[in-house]
Amino acid sequence: MLKTVMTVLASACMALALASGAMAAEPIVIGVPVIFTGPGAFVGEAEKNTLEMLGEELNGKGGVEGRPVKFVYYDTEGKPDVAVRLFKRLIEKDKVTAILGPTASWEAGPVKPIAEKEKMPTIMLASARAIVDPVARWVFKTPAEDRIVVGRLLAHLKASGLTQIALASSQDGFGDGGRKEVLEQAAEHGIKVVFDERYTMEDADLTPMLNKIKKTEARAVVNWSSSRAPIVFAMNYKQVGLALPHFQSHAFLAKTFLDATGANAEGIMAAGQKFEGGRLLPDADPQKKIITEYQAAYKAKWGKDANQFGAGAYDAFKILVAALRKAGTDPEKLRAAIEETRGYVGIGGVYSYSPSDHGGLTRDSVVMYRVSGGGWQLLK
Repeated sequence: MLKTVMTVLASACMALALASGAMAAEPIVIGVPVIFTGPGAFVGEAEKNTLEMLGEELNGKGGVEGRPVKFVYYDTEGKPDVAVRLFKRLIEKDKVTAILGPTASWEAGPVKPIAEKEKMPTIMLASARAIVDPVARWVFKTPAEDRIVVGRLLAHLKASGLTQIALASSQDGFGDGGRKEVLEQAAEHGIKVVFDERYTMEDADLTPMLNKIKKTEARAVVNWSSSRAPIVFAMNYKQVGLALPHFQSHAFLAKTFLDATGANAEGIMAAGQKFEGGRLLPDADPQKKIITEYQAAYKAKWGKDANQFGAGAYDAFKILVAALRKAGTDPEKLRAAIEETRGYVGIGGVYSYSPSDHGGLTRDSVVMYRVSGGGWQLLK
């Protein structure tokens, strides 16, 4: 009897020790440098909320091989110099295993060489083509790049007979990337750019530029900008009475912009990933279930709607965790495992990275939208 009791006690102690060991397992630290203040704060908030939700779920199931994940968040303020400083801090002081971020394309460019030099596995949450072209061994991204989005938009313009366009763009990494793609791809789609002007992100009145567009031969207007700039553009567009078809970049695809512009957004079109139209996708689309389940989980957890920026963080985290399970935390093995991602069905599309492609998506991941009745509707 005594022997039996001792055996039971020993087993209990061992179980407790194992449980304590699991609880005390060294966390896998992931750096998240994103925007939490200023006009882009809603972007960082959605990314953080998404990661917190996913991290909590993962840790509740034992983490990665018994190790919990831990996030270290920093506010880049949407400023390249701040992003650079915090990126270095995550590597040098916080000793992170990987980095998810930054958010903005104008921040991504300056930190790209740092990730490469320090051999830091990084999945960026920004979209500019320059992030992955030329390919940097240690840098990947999840949002569809401007090359793909612009290609889809120009194909729609051509099919609609809108072959003369006015192009407006912001003077930053995001605006520069979109403008470059439009100018490079226009001819192959039979599109002529009859007006091309840039403006700063601080411009609060774009009516002079829009009035100049009214005097051109343009049959449609394309604006490529992010942060608060698309809101200013959309509001001024109606104020000057422009009746031409109005196209915005994929940065406009968020409820925040619709709320800010109200009826002024009606009729605006954009090319972008399937997130906003997830519920309207055919049931046979493999992304529909993932998109709608994420949207429902986010709303239940945070009491507000998810957006495409949080969706980019969702895919980045899922891809990273799959690579961690496969390769562990050794930097080179982890980098290689991310690069070996094939056929991952995510919110943003079906991702397949390779040594020559660290964006992982094709034009099939992009669809056309129109604002109708205060919401985004898919265009066929």
